[in-house]
Amino acid sequence: SLFSEFKALDIQIINLELGKLSSLIVGTYQIQEIIDKNLVNAVFSYGFRSDFICSTLENVVKVTSVRNTLLINWRHTWGPVLGTILGKINLFFIRKFDFVIACSQSVSNYLNTLNLNNIHIRNSIEPKRGNFKKVSAPLDSKSFISISSKLKGKNIEFLLSCFVMPQLSNHKLVIAGYVKPELVKVYSKYPNIEFLGHINNLGEYLVSCDYFISASLHEGMPNAVLESLSLGTPVILSNIPSHLEVFEDPTLKIGEVFINNSYDDLLSKIDSIISHNYIEISVNCKTLIKNNFSVNKMVSKYEKFFFSII
Repeated sequence: SLFSEFKALDIQIINLELGKLSSLIVGTYQIQEIIDKNLVNAVFSYGFRSDFICSTLENVVKVTSVRNTLLINWRHTWGPVLGTILGKINLFFIRKFDFVIACSQSVSNYLNTLNLNNIHIRNSIEPKRGNFKKVSAPLDSKSFISISSKLKGKNIEFLLSCFVMPQLSNHKLVIAGYVKPELVKVYSKYPNIEFLGHINNLGEYLVSCDYFISASLHEGMPNAVLESLSLGTPVILSNIPSHLEVFEDPTLKIGEVFINNSYDDLLSKIDSIISHNYIEISVNCKTLIKNNFSVNKMVSKYEKFFFSII
């Protein structure tokens, strides 16, 4: 949250202090009052609950940001039936906005298939610096870190099953975030698997591991990937559109892309990336973030956009 940063800049913050249910019941009314009283020009929404609350506001320009592949994301999370229903409800409210901003070109392309007019302003990240000790791993082995959550689309079980295979069992796999207890129970017995759980110092682990790895089935523009690159940590990513977008500059070797759910291809790509000059790739990672994912560029695009609509 940027709450403390905004307060330090003396930016007025109005906190309605509403719970999930109460915000759905009275949120729209209370926000409309604030808009009318303060002559607000535009509202910026993100997420299902926010879109529901803001979609019917009046006398204001309504903008929302989409940061995932809507229907695909809902189906992976809630199943094909309920997920489709929830996804279409979400889409219904999004269509009520005046402008839709996609967080990446790949998400924009997906929204176009839904006949949803949008512009894309790519998610970016502030380059970070880190100098932390390496994660402990056996000699002649490498350490890999991945991010998990309650979202099924992270596909963490595939990675776990791969790293206990003989060809990869000498390498260390570190998992940050939520993992199903039954998976933790099964894979904790393997010495090369480490579960961190929820942590507040993710950046330290991203830079202390040799590589970042993701087998996600869908993403918008994954911040963990961008943060890893900003720290000079090469990436090994599944071949979904948002991951491929990160590799758009063919002149910069930053890692490898593998065919998702293919152990043989993953193994091949891990062997390939390990064979390359690590320092050279690490420098490329930071260069990519500076050139293509700079926060200054993102801020400039948002400024131009909002000044053009109000």
